[in-house]
Amino acid sequence: MADSTGEVISNQGKIKSNQASILKNQQGIKSKQGTIVDNQQGLKGNQKSILANQAAILKNQKAILKNQKTLDLILKNQVTILKLLKK
Repeated sequence: MADSTGEVISNQGKIKSNQASILKNQQGIKSKQGTIVDNQQGLKGNQKSILANQAAILKNQKAILKNQKTLDLILKNQVTILKLLKK
């Protein structure tokens, strides 16, 4: 009987220790979940920035194409001027 009582008391101590570990782990999980939510919000912000940057890049590419067309016209005009000067 003494052994059984001792075992019960020992097991109760183990159960309490395990419960404390479970609570600690649950708190850690909650903290990590909070971190995950924060990271997800950060990723959403980054995605918005990336989209804005991509839009700016496209706008710049359009401007570059327009500038290239302007340069082409300038070169054509220079060729025409040189031809006229040779006459």
